Formats: sequence, structure tokens, C-alpha cells
Amino acid sequence: MTVKNYLDFIFREWRILVFGASLTFFSSFGQTFLFSLFVPFFLDEFSLTNGTFGSLYSLATLSSAALLPVAGQWIDRIPVKHYSTAVALILALASLIMANSWGLATLFLAIFLLRLAGQGLSGHTADTTMAKVYDRERGKALSISSLGYPIAEGIMPLMVAALTTFMYWRNLWLLFAFTLALFVAPAYFRLIRKHPVNEEAARRGEQERQERKAQGRRWVNPFEYLAYLKDRRMIYVLPAALVPPFWVTGFFLYQVSFGPDYGWKATTIATAFIGFAIARVIAAIAIGPLIDRFSARQIFPFYLLPLMMSFLIPIVVPGAWSVYPYLFLMGVLMGMANPLKSALWAEMYGVDNIGQVRSVFASLMVFGTALSPFIMGFLLDTRFSVDLIFGMAVVTCVLAMILSFQTMKHGFCQSDYETS
Repeated sequence: MTVKNYLDFIFREWRILVFGASLTFFSSFGQTFLFSLFVPFFLDEFSLTNGTFGSLYSLATLSSAALLPVAGQWIDRIPVKHYSTAVALILALASLIMANSWGLATLFLAIFLLRLAGQGLSGHTADTTMAKVYDRERGKALSISSLGYPIAEGIMPLMVAALTTFMYWRNLWLLFAFTLALFVAPAYFRLIRKHPVNEEAARRGEQERQERKAQGRRWVNPFEYLAYLKDRRMIYVLPAALVPPFWVTGFFLYQVSFGPDYGWKATTIATAFIGFAIARVIAAIAIGPLIDRFSARQIFPFYLLPLMMSFLIPIVVPGAWSVYPYLFLMGVLMGMANPLKSALWAEMYGVDNIGQVRSVFASLMVFGTALSPFIMGFLLDTRFSVDLIFGMAVVTCVLAMILSFQTMKHGFCQSDYETS
């Protein structure tokens, strides 16, 4: 794969690639890094403690995770142009509720909807669409669409910090609401409206409606997705898929607290995040052609290696400088993870139900990120050394990687059954 071929692909498919990257970019409205910028305002406005807000935030996150498989499966049944527009409008509604929140109930509702439509459904829509549309070039498409994440991480904090210096925080959320409703939602619709993926989803939805009618059922069973959790292959895939978001969330949340143990200052950590963002972009671009050449199942067992090395560095060579390779390697993992896992689900289950499949795993991932702060906080509060916690993380990565080597066996993915 040459740079020219990559650029040719971008110019040829720019409309749908911009659609995907826009969805991952605007998922930032429901991401933790953006919420963290407003926490001081929430604490002051609603007279909350850090612990109370953390509990409220975790409860909203867990609630959104529970609903995600039910909401996520509908992308397989209705046109993507309608589904993506609805996601943007839910984000706009949530931002409007946030701007006018008057108590804990409305604050909870706003966070719940932002986490559902932002962290959950925005990235879900992007990845599902790329997986459905592309086959031989799926890896590149997923890589390019995932670039919206690091771009948002680089731009949004600076923008919010600048705007909140002269704008009331509620007015900023009001600005978000109008931007999403008046510009982002129509843009999604226009970018994807003529693509055949809309007709395919509509056809499948009509076919399922006719099947349900023949069976005397009116509604889709929202719990049919649980069947995926009974798949024997899950024991080999789930640990490697869920270990990274669990540990990365926990270490990100508490790294300023435990950083002094290794000589990391807050300013040093902030500087090291530049390397994190660069590594994430490079890894996201590089992994796409590798997926297209070797397949996701062949690469999957090795993608935890950068994370293991990241966790080992503070233990083996502690010091102020260690934060730079620690975050750089973590960025490599984060850049590879999303395209690789999305491609793996498509290889395992095909693309007809990829929306339903992805929503299941996205829900489990959100559950993991919600539980991580509690467990990591407990370990730190009970005087577990940070070296020991890093060691525990390395052990879980090793065990997950050993299990994941089963993905390389013939007969593991759907394509194997089709060609055997």
C-alpha cells in the first residue's frame, strides 16, 4: 500500500470518509475528556462534591451502556441518513437540556443522552457504516474515519478553554445545541443520502418487518443480541477487546494523582499528551492497510503489545521522562484498537448484522469504562502500590493475548465457514 494509493482512496471516497470522520469528531460531546473541562462548573453550580458527581456520571454511563445495544441495532434496519441525523439531533437535545439543567435530575438526563449519542452511537454509526460499505478496503476506511477522535482531542479542549474565558458555560452548551441541530445533522444527511447503504438497510428492515408479521410479532426483540454472548468464540475475543479500555480509563483518570510516585508533574503529563495524539494518528493510519493485507484476526493477538510495554515502562525504568514513552505507546494502542476491533467483528459475523454486533461490544466497553474508576480508586485507596497495579495490568494483557491467539485458527471467522 503506497501513499498514492491511500490518497487515491481518500479522493475517490471522500464523501463517506468525511461522514465517518465527522461522526467520530462530534462524538467528543459525549466523551470524558470534554466533560472534565466542565466539572468545576458542575460542582459549583449544583453544590456537588467530586464523589457525588463521579457517582452521578458513572450511573449515567452505565445506564447509557444498558440502552446502547437496543438503540444500536436499528442501524441495520433503517437508512443510515436517517439514523445518523437522529444521533446528531439527540446530541443537540442533550446539549439543550444541559444548558437549561436546573437540578440533578436534568443534569443526569443530559449526561445520559450525551454519553449514549456521543460516546456510544456516534462512533458506532461511523464504524458500522465503514464496515458495511467496504470489504477489501475496510481497514483503510475504518482508519480514516477514526481520525476524528484524536483531532477532536486536540481541538475541542483548546476551543472550550478559550470560549469559557468570556462565555457562561450554559451558553456554550446552548451554542453546541444549535451547531449540532442546524449544521451537523443536515451535513450528515447530505453526505450519506445518495449512498446505496441506505437502500440496503431499508430493504433489510422491510424484510424483517415482513418476517415478524408472518410470525405474529410487531416489535424487534431488544434482547436477541444476548445470543452473541453465548458464542464460544467470545471467550477468546472479549478479554483482549475489553482489557485496554478498562485500564486506559483508570490510568488516565488517576495519573495526575499517582504521577508524583514516578516524578511526573501535571505539566509534564500534559506535554506528553502531544506524543499520545501523534502516535494515535500514525497508528490509526498505518493499521488500515495492514488489516486489508493480513486480516484483522491475524493482527488482533498482537495489538496488546504496545499497551503491555506502556505499563512496563514506569516499573522497569521509573523517572520523569518515562511518561513520554508511556503515553506514546498508549497512543499506538488507541490508534489501532478501534479500526482493528470493528474489522474483526465484520470478519467474524459478516456485515448484515454488524450494527447489532458492534452495539453489544460497545455496550460492554462502556460498562468497563464505567467500572474502572471504582476499581482503580479502590485499589489506590487500599494502599496498593502503583507498581503492583501496573503489574496486574500487564498480567491481564498477557492472559488476554494468549487467549486471542485462537482468532488465528482456520474456521474462526465467517469467511472461513463460507470458503471451507
